[in-house]
Amino acid sequence: MSVSFWRAENSIPIEQTSTSVPVVNGLNFTGGQELRIKVPPTTKFIQPEECYLQGDFKIQMPDQSTHDATRLQLDPRLGGQSLIRDIRIYSSPETGSVLLEEIQDYNSIVSVMRDYDTNESERRKRAMTEGSTVWTPQNRGTLGTTRSECADTLTNPYSSPDYAGGNTNGDFDNTNFLTCKLCLPLETGIFRSNKIWPNMFTGLEIVITLEDAPRVLTQLDNVSRHKRYRLNPRFHSLNGSRDAPNDWGDNASATVFYVEALTNSNNTPASCGFVAGERINFVSPNNASVSSLTGADPVIDSIELDSELGKVDLLKITLKAEVKGEDGPIVKKEWFMYSDSVLASPSGSYDATYSLSNVELVVQEVDMGSNYINDLTSKMKESGAIVNDILSMTNYKYSQNALDTVANIRLPLNNVRAKSIICIPTDATVYSSKERIGAKGTYDIGANANEDGQLLAGDQFRGISDYISDFQFVYDGRLQPSRAVDCRKTSSKTSISAQPIIETQKALVQAGINVRSLADFNRNFVVARALCLTAGGVSGVYDTRNKDFNLQVNYQGATPTKNKLWNNFVFHLRRIKIRGDNITVEV
Repeated sequence: MSVSFWRAENSIPIEQTSTSVPVVNGLNFTGGQELRIKVPPTTKFIQPEECYLQGDFKIQMPDQSTHDATRLQLDPRLGGQSLIRDIRIYSSPETGSVLLEEIQDYNSIVSVMRDYDTNESERRKRAMTEGSTVWTPQNRGTLGTTRSECADTLTNPYSSPDYAGGNTNGDFDNTNFLTCKLCLPLETGIFRSNKIWPNMFTGLEIVITLEDAPRVLTQLDNVSRHKRYRLNPRFHSLNGSRDAPNDWGDNASATVFYVEALTNSNNTPASCGFVAGERINFVSPNNASVSSLTGADPVIDSIELDSELGKVDLLKITLKAEVKGEDGPIVKKEWFMYSDSVLASPSGSYDATYSLSNVELVVQEVDMGSNYINDLTSKMKESGAIVNDILSMTNYKYSQNALDTVANIRLPLNNVRAKSIICIPTDATVYSSKERIGAKGTYDIGANANEDGQLLAGDQFRGISDYISDFQFVYDGRLQPSRAVDCRKTSSKTSISAQPIIETQKALVQAGINVRSLADFNRNFVVARALCLTAGGVSGVYDTRNKDFNLQVNYQGATPTKNKLWNNFVFHLRRIKIRGDNITVEV
Protein backbone atom coordinates (compact mmCIF):
# COMPACT_ATOMS: atom_id res chain seq x y z
CA MET A 1 0.00 0.00 0.00
CA SER A 2 1.42 3.36 -1.01
CA VAL A 3 1.36 6.38 1.29
CA SER A 4 1.30 9.93 -0.05
CA PHE A 5 3.22 12.37 2.12
CA TRP A 6 2.47 15.40 -0.04
CA ARG A 7 -0.65 16.41 -1.82
CA ALA A 8 -1.04 19.06 -4.49
CA GLU A 9 -3.54 21.75 -3.52
CA ASN A 10 -4.66 25.08 -4.90
CA SER A 11 -2.02 27.44 -3.53
CA ILE A 12 -0.78 30.84 -4.53
CA PRO A 13 2.44 32.69 -3.78
CA ILE A 14 1.89 35.46 -1.24
CA GLU A 15 3.98 38.58 -0.82
CA GLN A 16 3.68 40.51 2.46
CA THR A 17 4.87 44.07 3.00
CA SER A 18 4.68 46.50 5.93
CA THR A 19 2.86 49.77 5.35
CA SER A 20 2.68 52.62 7.88
CA VAL A 21 -0.66 54.42 8.08
CA PRO A 22 -0.39 57.71 10.05
CA VAL A 23 -3.01 59.34 12.26
CA VAL A 24 -5.16 61.77 10.30
CA ASN A 25 -6.16 64.24 13.05
CA GLY A 26 -2.88 65.40 14.56
CA LEU A 27 0.74 64.69 15.41
CA ASN A 28 0.88 64.90 19.18
CA PHE A 29 -1.70 63.57 21.67
CA THR A 30 -2.20 63.44 25.42
CA GLY A 31 -4.63 61.89 27.91
CA GLY A 32 -8.34 62.11 27.06
CA GLN A 33 -7.78 62.96 23.42
CA GLU A 34 -8.93 60.93 20.43
CA LEU A 35 -6.87 59.73 17.51
CA ARG A 36 -8.12 58.44 14.16
CA ILE A 37 -6.43 56.11 11.70
CA LYS A 38 -7.85 55.30 8.28
CA VAL A 39 -6.74 52.24 6.36
CA PRO A 40 -7.96 52.91 2.80
CA PRO A 41 -9.50 50.21 0.58
CA THR A 42 -6.47 50.55 -1.70
CA THR A 43 -4.72 48.38 0.89
CA LYS A 44 -6.57 45.35 -0.43
CA PHE A 45 -5.73 42.52 2.00
CA ILE A 46 -4.09 42.62 5.42
CA GLN A 47 -2.86 40.10 7.97
CA PRO A 48 -4.58 41.59 11.07
CA GLU A 49 -2.85 39.67 13.87
CA GLU A 50 0.53 40.96 12.67
CA CYS A 51 -0.52 44.63 12.56
CA TYR A 52 0.43 46.90 15.43
CA LEU A 53 0.14 50.49 16.63
CA GLN A 54 3.38 52.35 17.19
CA GLY A 55 4.27 55.77 18.57
CA ASP A 56 6.68 57.77 20.70
CA PHE A 57 5.76 58.12 24.38
CA LYS A 58 7.21 60.56 26.90
CA ILE A 59 6.30 61.49 30.48
CA GLN A 60 6.36 65.05 31.84
CA MET A 61 6.24 66.05 35.52
CA PRO A 62 4.21 69.07 36.69
CA ASP A 63 5.69 72.57 36.95
CA GLN A 64 9.11 71.95 38.44
CA SER A 65 9.26 75.34 40.14
CA THR A 66 6.47 74.24 42.53
CA HIS A 67 6.70 70.42 42.48
CA ASP A 68 9.48 68.05 43.52
CA ALA A 69 10.96 65.42 41.25
CA THR A 70 10.37 61.68 41.17
CA ARG A 71 10.65 58.84 38.69
CA LEU A 72 7.41 57.88 36.92
CA GLN A 73 6.49 55.08 34.56
CA LEU A 74 3.56 53.21 33.02
CA ASP A 75 1.94 50.13 34.53
CA PRO A 76 4.68 47.44 34.52
CA ARG A 77 2.44 44.67 33.12
CA LEU A 78 0.29 46.65 30.68
CA GLY A 79 2.85 49.16 29.49
CA GLY A 80 1.50 51.12 26.55
CA GLN A 81 -1.71 49.09 26.42
CA SER A 82 -2.91 51.05 29.47
CA LEU A 83 -3.04 54.18 27.30
CA ILE A 84 -6.05 52.95 25.30
CA ARG A 85 -9.33 53.53 27.14
CA ASP A 86 -11.84 52.86 24.34
CA ILE A 87 -11.45 51.67 20.78
CA ARG A 88 -13.95 51.66 17.92
CA ILE A 89 -13.46 50.24 14.45
CA TYR A 90 -15.61 51.40 11.52
CA SER A 91 -15.68 50.54 7.88
CA SER A 92 -14.61 53.33 5.52
CA PRO A 93 -17.06 56.14 4.59
CA GLU A 94 -17.31 54.64 1.09
CA THR A 95 -19.03 51.60 2.62
CA GLY A 96 -21.25 53.52 5.03
CA SER A 97 -18.99 53.90 8.12
CA VAL A 98 -20.51 50.79 9.69
CA LEU A 99 -19.46 50.14 13.29
CA LEU A 100 -17.67 46.80 13.11
CA GLU A 101 -16.40 46.67 16.70
CA GLU A 102 -16.50 48.75 19.87
CA ILE A 103 -14.65 47.93 23.10
CA GLN A 104 -15.13 50.19 26.10
CA ASP A 105 -12.54 50.01 28.91
CA TYR A 106 -10.19 48.23 26.56
CA ASN A 107 -7.28 48.50 29.01
CA SER A 108 -9.31 46.62 31.64
CA ILE A 109 -9.80 43.48 29.54
CA VAL A 110 -6.23 43.67 28.22
CA SER A 111 -5.02 43.65 31.83
CA VAL A 112 -6.63 40.19 32.14
CA MET A 113 -4.90 39.05 28.95
CA ARG A 114 -1.51 40.30 30.15
CA ASP A 115 -1.84 38.98 33.72
CA TYR A 116 -3.11 35.49 32.86
CA ASP A 117 -1.50 34.90 29.46
CA THR A 118 2.06 35.42 30.64
CA ASN A 119 5.34 33.73 31.38
CA GLU A 120 8.94 34.88 31.59
CA SER A 121 9.45 34.87 27.82
CA GLU A 122 6.23 36.80 27.18
CA ARG A 123 7.08 39.38 29.83
CA ARG A 124 10.51 40.02 28.34
CA LYS A 125 9.13 40.23 24.81
CA ARG A 126 6.51 42.77 25.90
CA ALA A 127 9.21 44.74 27.70
CA MET A 128 10.96 45.19 24.36
CA THR A 129 7.86 46.18 22.39
CA GLU A 130 4.96 47.32 24.59
CA GLY A 131 6.75 49.40 27.22
CA SER A 132 6.23 47.04 30.14
CA THR A 133 8.99 46.49 32.69
CA VAL A 134 10.37 43.34 34.30
CA TRP A 135 11.95 42.31 37.57
CA THR A 136 15.70 42.93 37.59
CA PRO A 137 18.04 41.19 40.04
CA GLN A 138 20.06 44.41 40.41
CA ASN A 139 17.02 45.98 42.13
CA ARG A 140 15.92 42.94 44.12
CA GLY A 141 14.65 43.20 47.67
CA THR A 142 16.53 41.58 50.55
CA LEU A 143 13.84 41.80 53.25
CA GLY A 144 11.39 39.18 52.01
CA THR A 145 9.27 41.31 49.68
CA THR A 146 7.71 39.78 46.61
CA ARG A 147 9.29 40.46 43.24
CA SER A 148 8.53 43.90 41.86
CA GLU A 149 8.39 44.63 38.14
CA CYS A 150 8.14 48.34 38.95
CA ALA A 151 11.53 48.93 40.56
CA ASP A 152 13.92 48.98 37.60
CA THR A 153 16.32 51.93 37.83
CA LEU A 154 19.06 50.66 35.50
CA THR A 155 17.23 49.71 32.30
CA ASN A 156 13.96 51.56 32.76
CA PRO A 157 12.70 52.71 29.32
CA TYR A 158 11.02 55.84 30.70
CA SER A 159 13.76 57.69 32.57
CA SER A 160 17.53 58.00 32.64
CA PRO A 161 18.87 60.05 35.57
CA ASP A 162 22.10 61.96 35.06
CA TYR A 163 25.03 60.28 36.82
CA ALA A 164 28.66 61.39 36.86
CA GLY A 165 31.32 59.20 38.43
CA GLY A 166 28.65 56.97 39.95
CA ASN A 167 26.98 59.82 41.85
CA THR A 168 23.96 61.95 41.07
CA ASN A 169 24.81 65.15 39.23
CA GLY A 170 22.13 67.83 39.13
CA ASP A 171 18.41 67.63 39.86
CA PHE A 172 16.24 65.12 38.05
CA ASP A 173 13.98 67.03 35.66
CA ASN A 174 11.85 66.52 32.56
CA THR A 175 14.92 66.26 30.36
CA ASN A 176 15.73 63.00 32.18
CA PHE A 177 12.58 61.33 30.88
CA LEU A 178 13.26 59.29 27.77
CA THR A 179 11.20 59.02 24.62
CA CYS A 180 9.98 55.43 24.67
CA LYS A 181 9.05 53.65 21.44
CA LEU A 182 5.83 51.65 21.83
CA CYS A 183 4.69 48.88 19.47
CA LEU A 184 1.23 47.73 20.56
CA PRO A 185 -0.75 44.86 19.02
CA LEU A 186 -4.45 45.73 19.06
CA GLU A 187 -6.35 43.14 21.10
CA THR A 188 -9.66 43.46 19.25
CA GLY A 189 -11.66 40.80 17.46
CA ILE A 190 -10.49 41.91 14.02
CA PHE A 191 -6.85 42.37 14.94
CA ARG A 192 -6.60 39.16 16.99
CA SER A 193 -7.81 37.13 14.02
CA ASN A 194 -5.39 34.99 12.03
CA LYS A 195 -7.58 35.19 8.91
CA ILE A 196 -6.73 37.46 6.01
CA TRP A 197 -8.96 40.56 6.14
CA PRO A 198 -10.47 41.67 2.77
CA ASN A 199 -9.89 45.37 3.35
CA MET A 200 -10.58 46.22 -0.29
CA PHE A 201 -14.30 45.68 0.39
CA THR A 202 -14.48 47.45 3.76
CA GLY A 203 -11.67 49.85 4.47
CA LEU A 204 -11.07 50.53 8.15
CA GLU A 205 -11.28 53.59 10.38
CA ILE A 206 -9.88 53.08 13.88
CA VAL A 207 -10.86 55.56 16.60
CA ILE A 208 -8.89 55.36 19.86
CA THR A 209 -9.63 57.36 23.03
CA LEU A 210 -6.57 57.78 25.25
CA GLU A 211 -6.64 57.26 29.02
CA ASP A 212 -6.08 60.15 31.45
CA ALA A 213 -2.51 60.50 32.69
CA PRO A 214 -3.10 59.95 36.46
CA ARG A 215 -4.72 56.57 35.71
CA VAL A 216 -1.67 55.22 33.87
CA LEU A 217 1.36 56.78 35.62
CA THR A 218 2.92 55.53 38.84
CA GLN A 219 5.95 55.98 41.05
CA LEU A 220 8.46 53.17 41.38
CA ASP A 221 7.74 50.56 44.03
CA ASN A 222 11.13 51.08 45.70
CA VAL A 223 10.34 54.70 46.65
CA SER A 224 6.62 54.49 47.45
CA ARG A 225 5.23 54.23 50.97
CA HIS A 226 1.92 52.72 49.85
CA LYS A 227 3.03 49.85 47.62
CA ARG A 228 6.15 47.94 48.69
CA TYR A 229 7.65 50.23 51.32
CA ARG A 230 9.87 47.40 52.65
CA LEU A 231 11.63 47.53 49.29
CA ASN A 232 12.77 51.12 50.01
CA PRO A 233 16.19 52.17 51.37
CA ARG A 234 16.53 51.75 55.13
CA PHE A 235 17.86 54.52 57.39
CA HIS A 236 21.25 53.85 59.00
CA SER A 237 22.35 56.94 60.91
CA LEU A 238 23.25 60.63 60.82
CA ASN A 239 26.93 60.11 61.57
CA GLY A 240 27.63 57.16 59.25
CA SER A 241 29.42 55.32 62.06
CA ARG A 242 29.59 51.54 61.62
CA ASP A 243 30.34 51.03 65.33
CA ALA A 244 28.02 53.59 66.96
CA PRO A 245 25.32 54.70 64.53
CA ASN A 246 23.03 57.39 65.94
CA ASP A 247 19.30 58.06 65.43
CA TRP A 248 17.74 61.22 64.05
CA GLY A 249 16.28 62.38 67.35
CA ASP A 250 14.25 65.34 68.55
CA ASN A 251 15.83 68.74 67.85
CA ALA A 252 18.64 67.15 65.83
CA SER A 253 19.46 69.12 62.68
CA ALA A 254 21.16 67.56 59.69
CA THR A 255 21.95 68.04 56.01
CA VAL A 256 23.54 64.60 55.63
CA PHE A 257 22.33 61.15 56.60
CA TYR A 258 23.16 57.59 55.58
CA VAL A 259 21.11 54.64 54.36
CA GLU A 260 22.11 50.98 54.17
CA ALA A 261 23.56 50.23 50.76
CA LEU A 262 23.43 46.45 51.04
CA THR A 263 19.77 46.39 52.09
CA ASN A 264 17.40 46.08 49.10
CA SER A 265 20.31 46.26 46.64
CA ASN A 266 20.96 50.00 47.02
CA ASN A 267 24.59 49.26 46.20
CA THR A 268 25.19 52.35 44.06
CA PRO A 269 23.40 55.66 43.46
CA ALA A 270 22.28 54.23 40.11
CA SER A 271 20.48 51.31 41.75
CA CYS A 272 18.76 53.55 44.30
CA GLY A 273 15.21 54.49 43.34
CA PHE A 274 15.57 58.07 44.58
CA VAL A 275 16.91 60.99 42.55
CA ALA A 276 18.30 64.44 43.27
CA GLY A 277 15.47 66.94 43.64
CA GLU A 278 13.15 64.39 45.28
CA ARG A 279 11.36 65.19 48.53
CA ILE A 280 11.70 62.45 51.15
CA ASN A 281 10.38 61.36 54.53
CA PHE A 282 10.67 58.35 56.83
CA VAL A 283 8.19 55.70 57.95
CA SER A 284 8.37 53.22 60.81
CA PRO A 285 8.92 49.49 60.14
CA ASN A 286 5.21 48.74 60.65
CA ASN A 287 4.13 51.59 58.34
CA ALA A 288 2.22 53.22 61.20
CA SER A 289 4.23 56.38 61.98
CA VAL A 290 6.01 58.97 59.87
CA SER A 291 8.71 61.35 60.98
CA SER A 292 8.11 65.05 61.65
CA LEU A 293 10.85 66.99 59.89
CA THR A 294 10.72 70.76 60.18
CA GLY A 295 12.64 73.69 58.81
CA ALA A 296 13.46 73.42 55.12
CA ASP A 297 11.79 70.85 52.90
CA PRO A 298 13.79 67.57 52.98
CA VAL A 299 14.82 67.54 49.31
CA ILE A 300 17.75 65.45 48.08
CA ASP A 301 20.75 67.34 46.69
CA SER A 302 23.02 64.38 45.99
CA ILE A 303 23.40 60.63 46.52
CA GLU A 304 26.92 59.28 46.92
CA LEU A 305 28.55 55.98 47.71
CA ASP A 306 30.37 56.20 51.05
CA SER A 307 33.79 54.76 50.32
CA GLU A 308 35.37 55.59 53.69
CA LEU A 309 38.06 53.06 54.55
CA GLY A 310 37.15 51.16 51.40
CA LYS A 311 33.72 50.17 52.76
CA VAL A 312 30.69 50.26 50.44
CA ASP A 313 27.88 49.41 52.85
CA LEU A 314 26.40 52.93 53.11
CA LEU A 315 24.91 55.51 50.78
CA LYS A 316 25.47 59.12 51.75
CA ILE A 317 22.48 61.38 51.07
CA THR A 318 22.91 65.13 51.20
CA LEU A 319 19.92 67.46 51.49
CA LYS A 320 19.63 70.89 49.91
CA ALA A 321 19.19 72.62 53.29
CA GLU A 322 19.36 71.85 56.98
CA VAL A 323 16.38 69.86 58.22
CA LYS A 324 15.40 69.44 61.87
CA GLY A 325 13.72 66.52 63.56
CA GLU A 326 11.31 68.04 66.07
CA ASP A 327 8.24 67.01 68.10
CA GLY A 328 7.78 63.68 66.41
CA PRO A 329 8.85 60.05 66.30
CA ILE A 330 12.60 59.52 66.27
CA VAL A 331 13.97 58.18 62.98
CA LYS A 332 15.72 54.99 63.98
CA LYS A 333 17.90 52.47 62.23
CA GLU A 334 15.01 50.25 61.10
CA TRP A 335 12.97 53.07 59.53
CA PHE A 336 12.41 53.25 55.76
CA MET A 337 12.86 56.27 53.53
CA TYR A 338 10.05 57.04 51.08
CA SER A 339 9.28 59.64 48.43
CA ASP A 340 6.97 62.49 49.44
CA SER A 341 7.21 64.37 46.14
CA VAL A 342 3.75 63.30 45.00
CA LEU A 343 1.80 62.96 48.25
CA ALA A 344 3.10 66.24 49.72
CA SER A 345 2.40 68.18 46.54
CA PRO A 346 1.63 71.76 47.64
CA SER A 347 -1.11 72.29 45.06
CA GLY A 348 -3.22 69.37 46.27
CA SER A 349 -2.61 67.50 43.03
CA TYR A 350 0.29 66.12 41.04
CA ASP A 351 -0.75 66.72 37.46
CA ALA A 352 1.90 64.79 35.55
CA THR A 353 1.18 64.42 31.85
CA TYR A 354 2.33 62.37 28.89
CA SER A 355 2.61 62.86 25.16
CA LEU A 356 2.08 60.29 22.44
CA SER A 357 3.47 61.42 19.12
CA ASN A 358 4.26 60.09 15.65
CA VAL A 359 1.47 57.54 16.00
CA GLU A 360 0.84 55.20 13.10
CA LEU A 361 -0.61 51.80 12.40
CA VAL A 362 1.86 49.39 10.86
CA VAL A 363 -0.27 47.31 8.50
CA GLN A 364 0.92 44.00 7.13
CA GLU A 365 -0.35 44.15 3.57
CA VAL A 366 -0.71 40.87 1.71
CA ASP A 367 -0.56 40.71 -2.08
CA MET A 368 -2.93 37.91 -3.07
CA GLY A 369 -2.51 38.41 -6.81
CA SER A 370 -5.02 39.41 -9.47
CA ASN A 371 -6.22 35.85 -10.08
CA TYR A 372 -7.25 35.42 -6.46
CA ILE A 373 -9.04 38.78 -6.42
CA ASN A 374 -10.95 37.93 -9.60
CA ASP A 375 -11.89 34.51 -8.22
CA LEU A 376 -13.04 36.05 -4.90
CA THR A 377 -15.11 38.70 -6.66
CA SER A 378 -16.71 36.07 -8.86
CA LYS A 379 -17.61 33.85 -5.89
CA MET A 380 -19.04 36.82 -4.02
CA LYS A 381 -21.33 37.56 -6.97
CA GLU A 382 -22.43 33.92 -7.07
CA SER A 383 -23.03 33.41 -3.33
CA GLY A 384 -23.99 37.01 -2.67
CA ALA A 385 -21.70 37.72 0.30
CA ILE A 386 -18.33 37.30 1.97
CA VAL A 387 -18.77 36.15 5.57
CA ASN A 388 -16.12 36.72 8.21
CA ASP A 389 -16.50 35.60 11.86
CA ILE A 390 -14.39 37.32 14.52
CA LEU A 391 -14.13 36.61 18.24
CA SER A 392 -15.04 40.01 19.69
CA MET A 393 -16.19 41.31 23.07
CA THR A 394 -18.85 43.68 24.40
CA ASN A 395 -18.70 45.43 27.77
CA TYR A 396 -21.91 45.63 29.83
CA LYS A 397 -21.15 47.96 32.75
CA TYR A 398 -22.72 47.91 36.19
CA SER A 399 -22.10 50.23 39.15
CA GLN A 400 -22.12 48.89 42.72
CA ASN A 401 -22.02 50.86 45.96
CA ALA A 402 -19.49 49.84 48.59
CA LEU A 403 -22.27 49.31 51.15
CA ASP A 404 -24.08 46.74 49.01
CA THR A 405 -23.47 43.34 50.58
CA VAL A 406 -25.72 41.62 48.03
CA ALA A 407 -25.62 42.60 44.36
CA ASN A 408 -27.93 41.33 41.64
CA ILE A 409 -26.24 42.40 38.40
CA ARG A 410 -28.53 42.19 35.40
CA LEU A 411 -26.80 41.66 32.07
CA PRO A 412 -28.95 42.64 29.06
CA LEU A 413 -27.25 40.25 26.65
CA ASN A 414 -28.37 39.96 23.07
CA ASN A 415 -25.54 37.97 21.50
CA VAL A 416 -26.40 35.13 19.13
CA ARG A 417 -23.16 33.19 19.57
CA ALA A 418 -21.70 33.99 22.96
CA LYS A 419 -18.67 32.12 24.27
CA SER A 420 -18.01 33.28 27.84
CA ILE A 421 -18.50 36.10 30.34
CA ILE A 422 -15.57 37.70 32.16
CA CYS A 423 -16.63 40.15 34.88
CA ILE A 424 -14.00 42.50 36.31
CA PRO A 425 -15.03 44.33 39.54
CA THR A 426 -12.79 47.41 39.29
CA ASP A 427 -12.27 50.03 41.99
CA ALA A 428 -14.57 52.99 41.20
CA THR A 429 -13.47 55.20 44.10
CA VAL A 430 -12.75 58.82 43.20
CA TYR A 431 -9.06 59.59 43.80
CA SER A 432 -7.08 62.77 43.28
CA SER A 433 -4.19 62.69 40.83
CA LYS A 434 -1.59 62.45 43.59
CA GLU A 435 -3.51 59.63 45.31
CA ARG A 436 -3.60 57.66 42.06
CA ILE A 437 0.06 58.20 41.18
CA GLY A 438 1.19 57.68 44.78
CA ALA A 439 -1.22 54.74 45.30
CA LYS A 440 -2.56 56.23 48.52
CA GLY A 441 -5.81 54.68 49.74
CA THR A 442 -6.14 52.27 46.84
CA TYR A 443 -7.25 48.69 47.39
CA ASP A 444 -4.68 46.61 49.29
CA ILE A 445 -4.28 42.99 48.24
CA GLY A 446 -2.15 42.23 51.30
CA ALA A 447 -3.71 40.75 54.43
CA ASN A 448 -2.22 43.31 56.83
CA ALA A 449 -0.44 46.64 56.86
CA ASN A 450 3.00 45.04 57.05
CA GLU A 451 2.60 43.28 53.71
CA ASP A 452 3.40 44.73 50.35
CA GLY A 453 0.22 44.84 48.42
CA GLN A 454 -1.23 48.02 46.95
CA LEU A 455 -2.49 47.55 43.42
CA LEU A 456 0.03 48.51 40.78
CA ALA A 457 0.00 52.29 40.30
CA GLY A 458 -3.20 52.45 42.29
CA ASP A 459 -4.70 51.49 38.96
CA GLN A 460 -8.38 50.95 38.39
CA PHE A 461 -8.13 48.54 35.48
CA ARG A 462 -7.83 45.33 37.49
CA GLY A 463 -10.44 43.43 39.46
CA ILE A 464 -10.61 43.43 43.27
CA SER A 465 -12.08 40.64 45.41
CA ASP A 466 -12.95 43.04 48.30
CA TYR A 467 -14.26 40.35 50.69
CA ILE A 468 -16.59 38.65 48.19
CA SER A 469 -17.98 35.44 49.69
CA ASP A 470 -19.55 33.75 46.64
CA PHE A 471 -21.12 34.32 43.23
CA GLN A 472 -23.57 32.53 40.96
CA PHE A 473 -25.02 33.21 37.52
CA VAL A 474 -28.72 32.83 36.70
CA TYR A 475 -29.74 32.30 33.08
CA ASP A 476 -32.04 30.09 31.07
CA GLY A 477 -34.17 29.78 34.20
CA ARG A 478 -31.46 27.95 36.14
CA LEU A 479 -28.64 28.63 38.56
CA GLN A 480 -25.27 28.33 36.81
CA PRO A 481 -23.44 26.51 38.30
CA SER A 482 -25.96 24.71 40.47
CA ARG A 483 -24.10 25.68 43.65
CA ALA A 484 -22.64 29.08 44.44
CA VAL A 485 -18.90 29.47 43.75
CA ASP A 486 -17.21 30.06 47.09
CA CYS A 487 -14.54 32.80 47.06
CA ARG A 488 -13.95 33.40 50.76
CA LYS A 489 -10.40 32.06 50.91
CA THR A 490 -9.30 34.22 47.98
CA SER A 491 -10.97 37.38 49.30
CA SER A 492 -9.43 36.82 52.76
CA LYS A 493 -6.07 37.57 51.03
CA THR A 494 -4.40 34.69 52.89
CA SER A 495 -5.30 31.65 50.78
CA ILE A 496 -6.85 30.53 47.51
CA SER A 497 -10.27 29.17 46.58
CA ALA A 498 -10.08 26.44 43.95
CA GLN A 499 -13.50 26.66 42.30
CA PRO A 500 -13.19 30.30 41.10
CA ILE A 501 -9.86 29.40 39.51
CA ILE A 502 -11.47 26.55 37.59
CA GLU A 503 -14.32 28.77 36.40
CA THR A 504 -11.87 31.50 35.38
CA GLN A 505 -9.66 29.16 33.39
CA LYS A 506 -12.59 27.69 31.46
CA ALA A 507 -13.95 31.14 30.61
CA LEU A 508 -10.57 32.49 29.51
CA VAL A 509 -9.96 29.55 27.22
CA GLN A 510 -13.42 30.03 25.71
CA ALA A 511 -12.49 33.69 25.14
CA GLY A 512 -9.41 32.71 23.16
CA ILE A 513 -7.02 33.74 25.96
CA ASN A 514 -4.19 31.28 26.55
CA VAL A 515 -3.92 30.70 30.32
CA ARG A 516 -0.21 30.37 31.08
CA SER A 517 -0.26 31.69 34.66
CA LEU A 518 -2.79 31.93 37.49
CA ALA A 519 -0.45 33.77 39.87
CA ASP A 520 -2.53 36.96 39.68
CA PHE A 521 -5.77 35.31 40.82
CA ASN A 522 -6.04 37.93 43.58
CA ARG A 523 -4.12 40.86 42.09
CA ASN A 524 -6.53 40.82 39.13
CA PHE A 525 -9.65 39.10 40.44
CA VAL A 526 -12.35 38.17 37.93
CA VAL A 527 -15.73 36.46 38.10
CA ALA A 528 -16.12 34.30 35.00
CA ARG A 529 -18.34 31.74 33.34
CA ALA A 530 -17.87 29.63 30.21
CA LEU A 531 -21.26 29.56 28.50
CA CYS A 532 -20.89 26.45 26.38
CA LEU A 533 -18.49 23.55 26.70
CA THR A 534 -19.41 20.54 24.58
CA ALA A 535 -18.20 16.97 24.98
CA GLY A 536 -14.48 16.68 25.43
CA GLY A 537 -14.13 20.35 26.36
CA VAL A 538 -14.58 21.51 22.77
CA SER A 539 -15.55 25.15 22.54
CA GLY A 540 -19.14 25.89 21.57
CA VAL A 541 -21.47 28.89 21.38
CA TYR A 542 -24.58 29.93 23.29
CA ASP A 543 -27.57 31.99 22.13
CA THR A 544 -28.27 34.60 24.81
CA ARG A 545 -31.33 36.15 23.17
CA ASN A 546 -34.60 36.15 25.09
CA LYS A 547 -32.86 34.95 28.25
CA ASP A 548 -32.66 36.89 31.49
CA PHE A 549 -29.00 36.93 32.59
CA ASN A 550 -28.14 37.82 36.17
CA LEU A 551 -25.00 37.66 38.26
CA GLN A 552 -25.64 37.28 41.98
CA VAL A 553 -22.73 38.39 44.18
CA ASN A 554 -22.68 38.07 47.98
CA TYR A 555 -20.45 39.76 50.55
CA GLN A 556 -21.34 37.91 53.75
CA GLY A 557 -18.02 38.22 55.58
CA ALA A 558 -16.30 41.53 56.16
CA THR A 559 -17.92 44.69 54.80
CA PRO A 560 -16.70 45.68 51.30
CA THR A 561 -14.42 48.73 51.26
CA LYS A 562 -14.67 50.10 47.71
CA ASN A 563 -17.27 51.29 45.24
CA LYS A 564 -17.07 49.12 42.15
CA LEU A 565 -17.58 49.43 38.43
CA TRP A 566 -18.19 45.97 37.02
CA ASN A 567 -16.81 45.62 33.50
CA ASN A 568 -18.73 42.59 32.24
CA PHE A 569 -17.10 41.48 28.99
CA VAL A 570 -19.10 39.04 26.89
CA PHE A 571 -16.93 37.28 24.33
CA HIS A 572 -18.90 36.30 21.27
CA LEU A 573 -18.57 35.49 17.59
CA ARG A 574 -19.42 38.57 15.55
CA ARG A 575 -20.34 37.93 11.93
CA ILE A 576 -19.46 40.54 9.31
CA LYS A 577 -21.20 40.11 5.94
CA ILE A 578 -19.96 41.95 2.88
CA ARG A 579 -22.32 42.29 -0.07
CA GLY A 580 -20.87 44.56 -2.73
CA ASP A 581 -20.71 47.99 -1.08
CA ASN A 582 -23.08 46.96 1.72
CA ILE A 583 -21.79 45.69 5.09
CA THR A 584 -23.90 44.21 7.88
CA VAL A 585 -22.83 43.08 11.34
CA GLU A 586 -24.52 40.28 13.31
CA VAL A 587 -23.71 40.15 17.02
